[in-house]
Amino acid sequence: MPTLTFLFTDIEGSTALLRRLGESGYAQVLTAHHTLIRAALAAHDGTELNTMGDGFFAGFSSPRACVTAVMEMQQALDAQVWPDGEQVKVRMGVHTGEAELTATGVVGLDVHRAARIAGVAHGGQVLLSETAAALVRDSLPAGVALDSLGVHRLKDLGRPEQIFQLRALGLAAEFPPLRSLGNPALLNNLPIQLTPFIGRSRELDEVRALVRSARLTTLTGAGGAGKTRLCLQVAAELVDGSGDGVWLVELAALTDEDAVPAAICDALRIVKQPGRPALETLLDAFVCQDILILLDNCEHLIGACAKAADAMLRRCPRVRLMATSREPLGIAGEVIYRVPSLSLPSGGFDPSTLRGCDGVALFADRARAQGVALTIDEQTARPVVSICRRLDGMPLAIELAAARLRSMSLQELGDRLDQRFRLLTGGSRTALPRQQTLQATVEWSYDLLDAAEQQLLRRLSVFPDSFDLAAAEASCGFGEITALDVAGLVGSLVDKSILLVEQAGPGVRYRLLETIRQFAAERLLETGADDAAAVALRHSEHFLAVAESAAPHLTGRDQGSWLTRLDADEPNIRRAADQAAAAGPDGVERALRFGFTLRRYWLARSGHEDALTLLLPVLAKPEARRDPRLFGAGLETVAAASLPVDVAKCIELGEQAAQWARQHNDEMLLIGATTILCAAHFFAGEPEAGLRIGAQSVE
Repeated sequence: MPTLTFLFTDIEGSTALLRRLGESGYAQVLTAHHTLIRAALAAHDGTELNTMGDGFFAGFSSPRACVTAVMEMQQALDAQVWPDGEQVKVRMGVHTGEAELTATGVVGLDVHRAARIAGVAHGGQVLLSETAAALVRDSLPAGVALDSLGVHRLKDLGRPEQIFQLRALGLAAEFPPLRSLGNPALLNNLPIQLTPFIGRSRELDEVRALVRSARLTTLTGAGGAGKTRLCLQVAAELVDGSGDGVWLVELAALTDEDAVPAAICDALRIVKQPGRPALETLLDAFVCQDILILLDNCEHLIGACAKAADAMLRRCPRVRLMATSREPLGIAGEVIYRVPSLSLPSGGFDPSTLRGCDGVALFADRARAQGVALTIDEQTARPVVSICRRLDGMPLAIELAAARLRSMSLQELGDRLDQRFRLLTGGSRTALPRQQTLQATVEWSYDLLDAAEQQLLRRLSVFPDSFDLAAAEASCGFGEITALDVAGLVGSLVDKSILLVEQAGPGVRYRLLETIRQFAAERLLETGADDAAAVALRHSEHFLAVAESAAPHLTGRDQGSWLTRLDADEPNIRRAADQAAAAGPDGVERALRFGFTLRRYWLARSGHEDALTLLLPVLAKPEARRDPRLFGAGLETVAAASLPVDVAKCIELGEQAAQWARQHNDEMLLIGATTILCAAHFFAGEPEAGLRIGAQSVE
């Protein structure tokens, strides 16, 4: 990774400037501003890396050249005559560090650090990080100096940074206190985070916009999805010195719902009044305050949190709330944001592309924090991507997996992810017990479900991938849970961030994160073999019906749409067929029906290996011959599937199918078998044999 000096700039108060000048006047400002900035960049070998409205992101190979350039920029901006006598003030931040050039641009934690330094500056002010200052301190031009402004907490909530201000002739020297979180004017109690915030730029923008437009924004998601960290980062970016501050109320350790109002009072240092309900006290305190309150980890106190939030929204008109919870609070005025998994590669293993994926970046950063020198290159890209994908991009799981690299290789880690609940332990000793291991995190969510929700979740583990509501009703709606109950329980599991919803054309499909699915599958087996066997059988029967309903349509004008329909359920169909094949004598007929039904689908989707893996063991069972038609169809299917794989095997199976057809007077099977044999002999370089078989079939 190259070391560069990064520069971020932007115009202070640009929105107000646009209002005062109008679009035409503001366009003149931007044109002149861009010309001045670019002239200084060109004069000192600066590279323009990105331009965002009124801001620039640039890189320099020389820290000294960067300092000279920013001085010239500020002097030129100050000397410029602006429309209507306006003063255009630009804040600038400089930091030196490492970055990588990826398909999505220049990325790296030091890039974000530079942006945060610029973000705490005032218009006309140039700030440098401690790293950049150390590199230029001894080579500053005459009359130029660096003034230490002390240690400041930036809005990434990470480690504090020593900040220096550039002082030079022609540059303003006096400014208000920095807009850092340590500024007494920026009221907040946001905690320092000991690890950097990685990625999530789209999510940050979306949540920030929601908080600005809604009174209550609830971030929901599965345990370990990163709700709290995202909430804190959004809150840090909203601390601007206006209003009465941003305040975090941590609820995770509470066990008593009645303690929620008191916890809010304590976090905001509101003195509780003896004999008076804490909720009334805090409502009186907030009635005139312009404040943002973060209610973190509400799920186990959902009723009390909903009651307190509803009261604050109704009686305190300037209060805004952010909440994190595994399910919504369910009150009027609430806007729900479902926190997604971290972004993962959609395909390929190009290291320059992978480094811009949040899941991969988090894994690499947390590995380095464990003292493991992990670089994403040709050797590591594939195993890292595999690990992140199998962990569904879940931040907690990725962090726990990265910690395991202290004692095992990437390959060893990947090989053991099927035992992830035993493997992914060893989280922070200071975290709550439910946040220290992957098992504890999922158990916490499971324990918050009622008995019917738990039972349905266990049964839903039968689906290896996504599924629709009809499949859930058919596979899981029996016994204590009827088919009519399933829709309501599915909705509840969606609300509680257990089930994911995916848009699929005009309808929707559902999916369990693999970590949750494995947990639920273990619980299903623990409850007894009967329920597990029943749901597996119903799942197999349902998808056999799906396949059989599609089979007549796999030729003709509607073939494409029906193939797509089967594609959506291919993992389910594969599992359902495997279940039939493994079910002993009772499943043989069902397995053969799968083979007969899926012949055209396998042909269209090159599923030769799937056909052979399913049918060859089944055809060897005595029960397979009970239905001559199905057995013959099975022989024909495996013969056709063998042609691209093993021509000799194809000929052997084709001859068996032809012999079976003659024994049972099955003309259609005989035509199919001899057609396959002709093709196989031609493939084998034996055209005479193929022609002879073809002639015999005509006779």
